[in-house]
Amino acid sequence: MKYFTILLFCFNFTFFQNINAQWTNPDLTLTGRQILCFAKNDLSVIAGTNGGLVSSTNNGQSWTNTGAGLPYSNVRALLNVESYPFNLLAGMVSGRISMSTNFGENFTAFPAESEQLPFLADINCILERGNSSNFLAGTERGVYLLPQYYPLSTWIPINTGLPSAETKVRAIVEIDGEIFAGTNSGVFQLSGYDWVERNGGLTNLNVTALISVGGYLFAGTSQGSVGGVYISSDNGGNWTLSKPETWVTSFLVVGSNIFEGSMGNGITRSTNFGISWVPINDGLGSGAYNVMSLGTDDQYLFAGTNGSNIWRRPLSQVVTDVNEELNIQPEQYSLEQNYPNPFNPTTSIRYQVSSIAQVTLKVYDILGNEVARLVNEDKPVGSYEVDFDASQLSSGIYLYKLTAGNFIETRKMILIK
Repeated sequence: MKYFTILLFCFNFTFFQNINAQWTNPDLTLTGRQILCFAKNDLSVIAGTNGGLVSSTNNGQSWTNTGAGLPYSNVRALLNVESYPFNLLAGMVSGRISMSTNFGENFTAFPAESEQLPFLADINCILERGNSSNFLAGTERGVYLLPQYYPLSTWIPINTGLPSAETKVRAIVEIDGEIFAGTNSGVFQLSGYDWVERNGGLTNLNVTALISVGGYLFAGTSQGSVGGVYISSDNGGNWTLSKPETWVTSFLVVGSNIFEGSMGNGITRSTNFGISWVPINDGLGSGAYNVMSLGTDDQYLFAGTNGSNIWRRPLSQVVTDVNEELNIQPEQYSLEQNYPNPFNPTTSIRYQVSSIAQVTLKVYDILGNEVARLVNEDKPVGSYEVDFDASQLSSGIYLYKLTAGNFIETRKMILIK
């Protein structure tokens, strides 16, 4: 009887673990709204919707309306800010941006009601440039710059180099001080006050999402026969298709995990800088596969949908390094001396990759004959270690050669039996 009880407990524990290992939508009051963006602070998480701003102080268990003073209810962009007399910006339709000093409870115009953007310039994204007081707004009518914040600052259009002043700008990111914009005409890099096209290999130019991760640019596209997630390791000079997708809506980075939201296919995750993607849609209802935005707090991952509420899932289920930062990108390729050396019969070889590349690591005998192929695949930025087993080889001197892009290096090792 005792044995049966233990088995029953184990079954129930496993059963409930499996039930809970999925997405849930505990609050159904947002049915019918489009969930367009997220922001968070230490106490709460807020979401911008086409029906106003909502806030949760219990990790998304319930949501309440907030945002007194917003001139429009269609909130399309949110930005946390620091070192100002305000801590949150909200971008809306009709070219309106508002600021809050209490994280979304109340808002006033940013910078002032008399200094707003053109009426038709719906706000899609807001960026604060690093180490400056400059703000950039991506809109349905190009990019606008606020050179410095003060109450009577004026937004200035900066659209030279874009196909037209009506270019739709969906995302703006900064990487190592450089500014990139994702638009309905591709990706552009800001040079001074002019934009330079960066679309080499980008076969779908309708960019709907853009992020920077570990030295790479990730562009999400939509509405095309060749669409999906594209990756560039050279600031948009060259793009490669990482994941076919009909309509990418959003990206989110947590540690070394990249999440991608889409209209129709839910959420996928990559843990290797886009080399592979895995769906994480367990528990989503059919309507929840139309994901419009992604967000997070310290405990949950949130998916904002097109009319099917906000869904949440514990980060512990989908992230293995919640509290870890992304690994720092190696500054150069390198191949280290194997250890131990001499060896019998196994040894370890370490190498570093500074940008995504096709990597091969081969072993040759002293006559130049290939005797082993240890690595032959695409590798993201990172440090690696591979073991070599020479138990089938005879004693002698061997060479191992690393090839990664244009980088080639060869070292010598000695097998003694």
